[in-house]
Amino acid sequence: MISHEVSRNVVTNPISIAMRQAHTSVEDVPSIASGRGDIRSRTDEAHQLLKWKILTMEIPPGTWLNERHLVESTGFTRAPIHQALHRLESDALVEIRPRKGAQVRIWTPQDIAHLMEARIPLELTVVSLACERAKQSELDALTAELAKGPQLLADMDREGLVRLDHTFHQSLAEFARNPVLGELIENVHHRSMLLWAVPLSGYQEYESVMAQHQEILGAITKRDPALATSAMKRHLSSFVSPDHRTTL
Repeated sequence: MISHEVSRNVVTNPISIAMRQAHTSVEDVPSIASGRGDIRSRTDEAHQLLKWKILTMEIPPGTWLNERHLVESTGFTRAPIHQALHRLESDALVEIRPRKGAQVRIWTPQDIAHLMEARIPLELTVVSLACERAKQSELDALTAELAKGPQLLADMDREGLVRLDHTFHQSLAEFARNPVLGELIENVHHRSMLLWAVPLSGYQEYESVMAQHQEILGAITKRDPALATSAMKRHLSSFVSPDHRTTL
């Protein structure tokens, strides 16, 4: 049985704040419980719901996911839940074990090292392209979004900080205007979000992350690729330094 209840609460999924703000939840989809809508759309919604609950640690690593319980707690039928779990396996968020079921993946130090080796060159390419292609209106919108950080930090709103981090990196990927690169970044960043399972040690580390985000955005606003890539490399490299356990 799942150790943390998966309910049909609203799930906010940060995406491009420069162009829109979207909220992904089962409530946003009309009449799921009544059975309307095709199986693909229901599978999409079940996948997004469960994925965000895993990424925000509402369902923590190591949790066993029981299909029957998920059906009862979410209101989806068994088919979309079953397919959603297999999608989560493809996302590297869940491991399906024969005769045991599905378990939220537990990350090892080697997994983390491999992830960062893949992520750093992608992010450096993103910020370099963003310097050339980002619209000023988009940069202004992201600046306004980052301004929410101090209040989230004052409240020690960990979920809000995770969402803000996701919004920041996904927005930069969209500014690059390369859909292939955007898909790769989204996949890698979703995996990285699980690393927030190891909390930052306190206020100063969260504050450092926000300062790094501001530095990166400032360099992009100046249209300086060398400065932007240098700032992004320092930001991501701090993740594996002895002083920072989970700086994303």
